[in-house]
Amino acid sequence: MNQTLDTTLMIIIILLLILIIVLAVIAGLVLANYLKASKSDSNSTIQRNEKNKDKELSTLDSGTGVCKNHETRNSVGICSICEEEFCVDCLKQIDKVNLCPEHFNTFADNIWTSITNQRTTPDNPEDGVYIYNFKKFLWKEKGIPSYILNDYKIQVENDFIETYVQLHVREKDQEELSKKIERFKQEKEETKDEQ
Repeated sequence: MNQTLDTTLMIIIILLLILIIVLAVIAGLVLANYLKASKSDSNSTIQRNEKNKDKELSTLDSGTGVCKNHETRNSVGICSICEEEFCVDCLKQIDKVNLCPEHFNTFADNIWTSITNQRTTPDNPEDGVYIYNFKKFLWKEKGIPSYILNDYKIQVENDFIETYVQLHVREKDQEELSKKIERFKQEKEETKDEQ
């Protein structure tokens, strides 16, 4: 009886070993297929990404700019400080001011104050142009950040909209730039009178 039990036990152990070997072979085949499929998926993903990039480039909306940070994406607006174009993911708005990632902190880290409040109307829209030119001068020539906000008021009795052009500068630059913009405005008016 002991011998039959030993023989039966030995047969069970051999069958279990064969089952373990078969399972190991199956696991190896599954792993090999997985690695092969993953390499194939990786190649097709790269090809799909290249096709999508080409598609994105070809589907950029005409008439719109391109994001400074993402050349395959349409811009949705400009940064109020640097005036570069950015996509929806890059451009953030705080206090009615659109800001790129680079100038978001510049805005947040400073106290801003308005140094102009130039009224323009449909009859004299050019009255505020000097402010835009001064802002560009500050940024391009001096690297001084500033931004412009427009405040609109409806004149019901005269049936038109007034625009108040407000140049905002850092509080620490307020005194110096207030004087400079007045000189800038006078120079532009003198040049205009000479013509």
